[in-house]
Amino acid sequence: MKPPEIISTVRLILRKPSMDDAPAVFAGWVQDSEVTYFLTWLPHKNIGQTESMLTRAIAAWDGDSRFPYMITLKESGTVIGMIDPQIEGHKIAIGYVMNKDYQGKGYMTEATRAIIDWAFGQQSIYRVYATTDVENFASQRVLEKAGMQREGLLRKYIVHPNISDVPRDSYMYAIVK
Repeated sequence: MKPPEIISTVRLILRKPSMDDAPAVFAGWVQDSEVTYFLTWLPHKNIGQTESMLTRAIAAWDGDSRFPYMITLKESGTVIGMIDPQIEGHKIAIGYVMNKDYQGKGYMTEATRAIIDWAFGQQSIYRVYATTDVENFASQRVLEKAGMQREGLLRKYIVHPNISDVPRDSYMYAIVK
């Protein structure tokens, strides 16, 4: 099962990444220490790191489990973030990141909801979930607005190298059909 290469919402187009996205991705968020604070990787120091990341994201589409999308504004085509659904049997995990200039406008909730809607249109998918750091209140709000419920606390779950080398607690959020 593969998702479509393009998903359209009211304000957004989610599409397969391309190498042409590298300048926008580098300028938009991967080098921004505020945006990457709660992520599992360090900010990029140069565009070469971004190109390597995009090469892996594009190649992932040749497999059968990970399908990263660029999030773009429908009207202008501006690249504003990424969302990365990963199929795990009967469930899909999602992760995401967005340029801080576009945060707080409902775009990530809209993109997340689009992935959930596609997922639940698949006969074999019953659960969409995400984890987020206990202090990442903005991400928690995105997941709640997308219809997910907080299921529990995952103690010492994941390392956020921008914060500490010690694993941090995360919340598990999910929605089921």
